[in-house]
Amino acid sequence: MGHGPRQRSMSEITVPRGVLIGAAIMIGFTMTAITTARHYDVGRLTVQTATSQDRRTLIFKPLPGGEMMVLSDRRAPLAHLVIEGDTFMMTAVRALAMQRDDRNEATEFRLLLQRDGDGHLELADPATGRTIKLEGFGQASASAFARYLDGFDKQYAPN
Repeated sequence: MGHGPRQRSMSEITVPRGVLIGAAIMIGFTMTAITTARHYDVGRLTVQTATSQDRRTLIFKPLPGGEMMVLSDRRAPLAHLVIEGDTFMMTAVRALAMQRDDRNEATEFRLLLQRDGDGHLELADPATGRTIKLEGFGQASASAFARYLDGFDKQYAPN
């Protein structure tokens, strides 16, 4: 009578020598890559400084219902963002806000909108050093933010 396949204990299972060597090489390469990247600041996120006329601090204040108010650094209202038309702007702000340690306690987020040396728009969070390159999401998405740098100092008129 057959008793089925015999159960093997962990001490009886062997791993081929080539697999162990390959794993050791991969671990060594990974540790070397991490050390090298940290030493040379590879992948480090920083907020670049732009000329003063090409940067502006904006305050984004979440509102009930998922909408958001955009305020100037002097707390003057600039825009009221709505879910139906301003999805990209609100998503970009929330993506940066999610990187913050105080995101659950914060009632507003101060972000820096700036043009880099090549004229590309960036939305940066000085608190975390994280930056979103807005042109990477298309010209229409970048234009949604560009209006705040390009003379959007007109009086706010709510809908």
